[in-house]
Amino acid sequence: MTEQEWYTNKDLYEMMVDLSKGLEATNAELSKTQVMIREYNGLRARIDECEQRYAEALGQRVGGKDMWGYIVGGIGLVLALVSYVAR
Repeated sequence: MTEQEWYTNKDLYEMMVDLSKGLEATNAELSKTQVMIREYNGLRARIDECEQRYAEALGQRVGGKDMWGYIVGGIGLVLALVSYVAR
């Protein structure tokens, strides 16, 4: 051997083992992150659904109030017609 090796085979093997352990830890963290993202997306979908239901319920409530206005107006119109005809 004319050139001196920088690392021995044992050193290279130990480096590869250390790197693989680091990759395993990184993969575990990535898996946890993916699970958290899936859970977040599920929560977003549920929140969107709740917001839609709330908007529909609010619209029905407002529509119900408007209906009472039409009923009172209709009664007033009927009373006005009755009083006009009764003259």
